[in-house]
Amino acid sequence: MVLNGNLQLNRYEWASGKIKNILNEQEGQAITLFDIGSRDNILKEYLLDCSFEYKGFDLDPITPITEKWNIEEPFPYLYPQPQVVALLEVIEHLNNPSLCLKNIGNTVMSGGYLILTTPNPKWSTSMVNLFATGELSCFTQSDLDLNHHVFTPWVHIVEKILLDSGFNIIEYVTLDGKTTVFDNTLFKGNILKKFIARSIKKIIESRDPSSCGMSYGIVAKKSI
Repeated sequence: MVLNGNLQLNRYEWASGKIKNILNEQEGQAITLFDIGSRDNILKEYLLDCSFEYKGFDLDPITPITEKWNIEEPFPYLYPQPQVVALLEVIEHLNNPSLCLKNIGNTVMSGGYLILTTPNPKWSTSMVNLFATGELSCFTQSDLDLNHHVFTPWVHIVEKILLDSGFNIIEYVTLDGKTTVFDNTLFKGNILKKFIARSIKKIIESRDPSSCGMSYGIVAKKSI
């Protein structure tokens, strides 16, 4: 998959920008957005200036406007198919990501969009931690126990799952920015250790741009 850029944006900034672009392309047509794994509907807060129908879904809803959907099961409601589905930092929690993406693919209308973000296993910090501790950042035993991170989303595997689920990838970027060597936090704690670690990360990032950023984002379009 071709990397289209290294962005400083967080997942909500990037995803909301992509959704706004899609809304603009529709030239006033009614748009429905399904936010899967919406939790407290943070994404909706980034889109308050937009006109669209929002529906949030979660395995364990925590707000009255969020509806329950276990995406290991087919879509349980009779709502019209959405033009856009957001899946932000969800796929790493899924026991069966292939089945879940197929269920999502069956829900999205032809020509609709999936906007996905997930932790980046190739993140330079992960590479350094793998060398130092034998574990990737975001995919440690603690992340498994506390956050249910059961799937390591290597980008080539996510690409295969998306293709099998009827999606064509049109954008792939990394998020959260490149490593900064010199900032105010460098001078707190062990300065030399931080400087060496950050310098190594910068070298990794210069050799592999896909290692820039804690997360990555994909825009995929449902095949017609």
